[in-house]
Amino acid sequence: MIRVLLVDDDADVRASIRLVLESEPDIVVVAECPDGERGAAVARRLRVDVALVDLRMPGGPDGIATTGLLRALEVPPRVVVLTAFEHDDAVLRALEVGASGFLLKGARPHELATAVRDVAADRCVLAPAVASAVVARAVTRPTLTRPTAAADAGSGADDDLADLTPRERELAVAVGEGLTNAQIAARLGVTPASAKTYVSRLLDKLGLQNRTQLAITAHRAGLV
Repeated sequence: MIRVLLVDDDADVRASIRLVLESEPDIVVVAECPDGERGAAVARRLRVDVALVDLRMPGGPDGIATTGLLRALEVPPRVVVLTAFEHDDAVLRALEVGASGFLLKGARPHELATAVRDVAADRCVLAPAVASAVVARAVTRPTLTRPTAAADAGSGADDDLADLTPRERELAVAVGEGLTNAQIAARLGVTPASAKTYVSRLLDKLGLQNRTQLAITAHRAGLV
């Protein structure tokens, strides 16, 4: 069962999302909160697999800050950011602090449930209507903010990937192209389980939190 936390200042939006998700046999909404501080407190107490977080929340931490709070927990949930706008620079900043993807608030019910399942399975979720715009903005931004204290704020994507082995660069390209673990396994001639392990090791090596950040880094380095 996938355990979901809803963080949105609009009670009607939360009720609508809960209704959609709880109609699915493998998803349960364990809590809902009107702001990021309470959301992080709840996620600290409860086991939460996926948090759906509104990008724009007045009067408290916005979606970017809330994502950071959630991802900083000892057992962090994966985060999907919800936005009403197709072109929103804040989406990229949310991805940079650890969000696993984003959806438009007008997403259809089946898209919402699929996104929750995909993120719970460690797959990226990027709304098709805005994915290309996000990647384009990412490529033109000078650096990708890293969540680790050891990150060198002055290094660019080329420096980030300079010490990768040929195999690791091939893996970065595959993630940048949006391939699943099964597709990466087929390309590299390994098992899906091994592909997932290799991706996790590469994320650790680069000091990145998720595949979306790795994809952005690969695009910035000109590998994709």
